[in-house]
Amino acid sequence: MSEATFANGLYWKEPKENAPDWVKGNISIKVEDFIPFLEEQQEGWVNLVVKKSKGGKYYAQLDNWKPSE
Repeated sequence: MSEATFANGLYWKEPKENAPDWVKGNISIKVEDFIPFLEEQQEGWVNLVVKKSKGGKYYAQLDNWKPSE
């Protein structure tokens, strides 16, 4: 299993209390941190997995899965 890589500069928050049911969350991007993270990835696509920590906070982790040859 490879080491976890977290998406620097990308933050997911739970929807506001009065948000409609179809709103599942809010994403904030800190451009000065997120662009360098994207540029470090040498692929045409950057896939992220949104996970929930044991403490209840959401975060994005780089999905670095590659098919076996």
